[in-house]
Amino acid sequence: MKVPVRASSVLACAALCLSGCSLNRTAAHVTSGVIDKGLPSVFSQQDPQYVKEALPANLQLMEILLKSDPGNRRMLVNAAQGFCGYALMFLEDENNERAAQFYLKGEAYAARALKGRAPEQAKKCDVPALFWATFCKASYINISRDNPEAVAELPAIEPAVQRLLVLDPGYYYNGAESLMGAYYSIRPRMFGGDPDKAKAHFELALKGPGGNFLLNRFMYARMGAVAAQDPGLFEKLLNEIIAAEPRDGETRLPDEVAKLKAKKLLEKKDELF
Repeated sequence: MKVPVRASSVLACAALCLSGCSLNRTAAHVTSGVIDKGLPSVFSQQDPQYVKEALPANLQLMEILLKSDPGNRRMLVNAAQGFCGYALMFLEDENNERAAQFYLKGEAYAARALKGRAPEQAKKCDVPALFWATFCKASYINISRDNPEAVAELPAIEPAVQRLLVLDPGYYYNGAESLMGAYYSIRPRMFGGDPDKAKAHFELALKGPGGNFLLNRFMYARMGAVAAQDPGLFEKLLNEIIAAEPRDGETRLPDEVAKLKAKKLLEKKDELF
């Protein structure tokens, strides 16, 4: 049976559109692999200002690619890490409102990568997405303590971190231990906050490779030492960061940022104690 000319034209257009969508998705998938392999070079940079100026374009590129390939878990996790990392390293000291929006965006991308799975349903392959979703949420809450709606989300942190501690406690330089320390630091004492537990978890975060990751030490000073009102510990940790020898590799950028942030935080000691 012959297909009418008009019908055949419609089918041809539909085929071209589908082909175009498929090509876009393939291109996005290939590019996501390039970005994934290239991210370590970003975090190996020793010039924070250079990355501060360059990274937004890469974040925008990831968002554009996710329009064509919205289910790409690798890209979703990289976007979550990128937005959260940028907020922590470059926005918190300048504009908390912008930092909050970046954290929320990062959390949303990580949540998409989790595909609605609750923490207790997470498997080993879900660790990166679960970690960055939790990191973004905890960081957002920390800078939004005057927002009751944000603080109301705090109880969701504990089960997520507990699951991370079961699945892969060493992921991202003992990141789950640092997150649990942050949880006990942020939470008010009357609602389960515990500076001693916070310090214990931060100490665990400094074990093994986590001890050389200077942002762990910074978070300990900024949150654990302040929550415990321990100025001696606060000063000791920050001076250790400032005195640390530069190390090349994938932690060079966060280490350099930690040094800058440690100097600024040390100047605020009298305000915090």
